[in-house]
Amino acid sequence: AEWPLRPGIAPLNESDDILETVSTNIDQPDADRFAVVHVKGVQFKVSVNDVIQVDTLDLEPGTKITLDKVLLVGSLNYTLIGRPLLPVSTVTVTAMVIERGRGPYLRVYNSGKHHTRQFFWGKTWHHMHFHESETTMLRIRSIEVSNCDLQDAGDS
Repeated sequence: AEWPLRPGIAPLNESDDILETVSTNIDQPDADRFAVVHVKGVQFKVSVNDVIQVDTLDLEPGTKITLDKVLLVGSLNYTLIGRPLLPVSTVTVTAMVIERGRGPYLRVYNSGKHHTRQFFWGKTWHHMHFHESETTMLRIRSIEVSNCDLQDAGDS
């Protein structure tokens, strides 16, 4: 007896048909394509012309970069999921550095029971810090998918 399948999960004998369908959909220009990328320990869902704010990158404004860690690419008709990442030869997400600056002004509040800190309210000490982190703004230029490694990705 075959295992019961969840809706949307194809049996193994239909995988070749699925690869053909995905290959034809990839070749068509698609304005609604999106990707999930991993940058400096944070994941972002991006599409073309999105602007994301990441921790500081040592790049000057106007520099074009390729985001190699792509976890997922999808559209209305298909979704490619990496295990854990999609191959660089299959998906290319390019971005451009548009600005370097500082993030929001954060207030950090500490309190405790030791009497060695700055100011006191009753028996506990209270200390206030202020912090701004360095950030980089990236604009997503393109999300390109090629079907050269789809057969290899389907076998693994």
